[in-house]
Amino acid sequence: MNGGYYDRGRQKQLARVYIPFQIMNQVYSPSEALMRGTLFPELFMPYKKRDLEEGRYYG
Repeated sequence: MNGGYYDRGRQKQLARVYIPFQIMNQVYSPSEALMRGTLFPELFMPYKKRDLEEGRYYG
């Protein structure tokens, strides 16, 4: 009746999580972290003005 899409009796794995191991090398100072939006330099990826003007980040 349901087309076989959902079987209540079977155990299904819905999702699998992957978390890469990250080593804390350096951190920004608290004031620098507030300005950049992250504590970790490896995660800081600012948008380029050119990309914003061309609409690359707006779909």
